[in-house]
Amino acid sequence: MGFKPIPAAIAVALGLIIAFVIPVPEGVTPQAWHLLAMFVGVIAGIIGKAMPIGALSIIAIMLVALTGVTADKPGDAMKDALSGFANPLIWLIGVAIMISRGLLKTGLGSRFAYWFIAVWGKHTLGIGYSFAISELMLAPVTPSNTARGGGIMHPLMKAIAESFGSHPDQGTEKKIGKYLALVNYHCNPISSAMFITATAPNPLVVDLVAKATNSNIHLSWSTWALAMLLPGVVAMLLMPLVLYWLYPPEIKKTPNAIDFAKTKLRELGQ
Repeated sequence: MGFKPIPAAIAVALGLIIAFVIPVPEGVTPQAWHLLAMFVGVIAGIIGKAMPIGALSIIAIMLVALTGVTADKPGDAMKDALSGFANPLIWLIGVAIMISRGLLKTGLGSRFAYWFIAVWGKHTLGIGYSFAISELMLAPVTPSNTARGGGIMHPLMKAIAESFGSHPDQGTEKKIGKYLALVNYHCNPISSAMFITATAPNPLVVDLVAKATNSNIHLSWSTWALAMLLPGVVAMLLMPLVLYWLYPPEIKKTPNAIDFAKTKLRELGQ
């Protein structure tokens, strides 16, 4: 994905219109209003995919430093622009992103799911719990819940459902696909709430709590995980069973799932 001139022009135009055409609202400083204009322009560029998000982020940092919207002195403006990199949580997320890319590249995330299905895949409920455990293992090192749920778990769920002839476009989703899809979906928000590095908004929560309490309360990764351990594990244990009762699949026994998982593991070199 390279540079796209039309989305880029739209993003720049939106920023300039907000900054120099729309009057500054009462009670808002010009600097704050210009910062908002930059923010809207960058978000518009991201939505329009004007260029890779990494390049847009660097441009945004550069604009904050050069325009001095946060401070009059260039040195202070530069410090403000780079202040986010002083937050250890940012580096924690960065490391987690690198690990998650490794999971995708090596197929380790898929291997986890296939390993558990190969052990507990005799019944549909066992497949549901295999997804839940796999999601729980991947969550701490996958800071994007969308990447985890949609990029790793969903293709596995879809492949298993289709192997049993369960297709929503054919009206056969109740065989097994609907249940597995619901388990896959509900695993994601549960695991996202259990670890700081499980989804992008969590570090923001940590930062807001610290600011609201004047840093008297600082949530570390281990503190967050320990606090969420009991409710998260209980929810993850009950969820597949509750969904099995509310949306019972037509196919209850799935001995073929074990062979399917073992075949996929062999394809992955296991």
